[in-house]
Amino acid sequence: MKSDDVIGEQLGVGGVGSQLAAILAELRLLTAKTREDTRDKRMGGEWKFVATVVDRLCFYVFIVFSVIATLVVFRHQLF
Repeated sequence: MKSDDVIGEQLGVGGVGSQLAAILAELRLLTAKTREDTRDKRMGGEWKFVATVVDRLCFYVFIVFSVIATLVVFRHQLF
């Protein structure tokens, strides 16, 4: 017998060691879930930044194309 079980039996509490093991397992699950959530949140932030950069780049390309197209159309209509 483990000393935890002996103490648990003396106190009238059954399986203190198994209860502690269950608590430890639950804490490990919570810790793993928290780490996973933190990693997912960080990666989500990185992807949002990438999306912002790509969006802004597409916007600038669109503006340049629109200005050039407008100038070409006006030049052909004037001459």
